[in-house]
Amino acid sequence: MSYSKPRNDYINAVIIPGYTYDSKILVTQCPLEETVVDFWTMVYDHNSSIVVLLDQLNRKTPLWLGRQEVLQFKDFTIVQDNSPNPEELKLILSHKEKDPMSITVFTTSKVNNDAILPSNVLLDLLKKVTECWKIQKGPITVVCSDGCSKSGIFVALKLILEKMKIDDEIDVFQVVRTMQVRRPEFFTEFDQYEYCYRCIKEYLENDSVYANL
Repeated sequence: MSYSKPRNDYINAVIIPGYTYDSKILVTQCPLEETVVDFWTMVYDHNSSIVVLLDQLNRKTPLWLGRQEVLQFKDFTIVQDNSPNPEELKLILSHKEKDPMSITVFTTSKVNNDAILPSNVLLDLLKKVTECWKIQKGPITVVCSDGCSKSGIFVALKLILEKMKIDDEIDVFQVVRTMQVRRPEFFTEFDQYEYCYRCIKEYLENDSVYANL
């Protein structure tokens, strides 16, 4: 909606609807140098105040700089606040003609582009994101290197637990099928299903720890 010349309104991302009001999720890949502006335009236009980063960004393609440093491009300015926690960064995203918005970026020191996160780490990350979302509401943007593998697992787990609280049942297959309508590349490996069930098992065995999920 706010893209500038000579850009268009396309970005390689999909919207996955949630099971509760205002819980949709934007899923995309780590931006390339020439698509950083498209990424932040999407986040701004959809008023997505929570970003979940599941892979390391390309060194040549930062989405923000160090504390109090300004990253500027096109019509946007990104400033990182003095966030004490590197796994929960606070950014201010400003548009030259519109009001600024606050962004919380969740990630983990365990992020590795070649390996999936341990189940307890992913559940802890999901818990933090969910707690933040309950306060801020609005769409959540989930990012990984290819826009489908790790992000697909994160989104599936979130929706499975969301649906479980509503319907009192676990239906991994139905959740994944709904996601695959939007992006067929989600869950192409059996191991991804197995990992999801392992996370659910850990969640159920430690429901007091993950009560706020």
